[in-house]
Amino acid sequence: MQQELEALLAVQLDDTEIHGLEERLSALLPRLKELDVKRTRIAAELERATTVVTAEEKKQAFLRDKIAEHKALIEHNQTAMDAVKTMRQATAAVAQMEEARKIVANEEAELVSVNRRLEEARASQHTHQGALDACTAEQSEARGVVAAEQAVIDGELAVARAKRAEKAVHVPVNLLGKYDKIRIRRKSQAAWAVQGLACSACNTAVPMQRRNQMSNHGGIDVCEACGVLMYFAE
Repeated sequence: MQQELEALLAVQLDDTEIHGLEERLSALLPRLKELDVKRTRIAAELERATTVVTAEEKKQAFLRDKIAEHKALIEHNQTAMDAVKTMRQATAAVAQMEEARKIVANEEAELVSVNRRLEEARASQHTHQGALDACTAEQSEARGVVAAEQAVIDGELAVARAKRAEKAVHVPVNLLGKYDKIRIRRKSQAAWAVQGLACSACNTAVPMQRRNQMSNHGGIDVCEACGVLMYFAE
């Protein structure tokens, strides 16, 4: 029993080291999140600006096509004027040309507005693209530092977990399973020494018979109050 206890405590020491490394790894996440939030915000602004540019470019292309179409109609009506034979036909042709000229004038005025908005949108897009490029360059070093720290901790974790696995084979399967369940549930130390007359995890008194059994045989028991594994420390 004493050998089993010693093997379990050796595993717990490794678990304590692993837990510390995992906390160090988790502590890096807020730093990455802060960098991601800033970059995502700038990228979203660039995306909005790009959407505006795309929409204005479509309007610009549409208006240019309509203006060309209506100007072609005016030229057609102008040519048709030479073939009219009655005043009524001439009047109708002139009215159609005047209406087409008004439409073209309105479309050209709208095109001027679209061109202005497009120019402003492209300027905004250029500004946000510059901001994103600057942010990426600025964060490159910070992300590199975090990545280097992650690599170091990942390496230490791999070594610690390998050591833990080697020691875990010396712990009986049933005992190791019970220990792991308690450790995962508590997210902390699972095996605690009996100090004086009580469980050192919750300070609940342990009956004398159970204390003697752990003391004499190196046995491992479960605390009835908090559920941790108890052992008698020499």
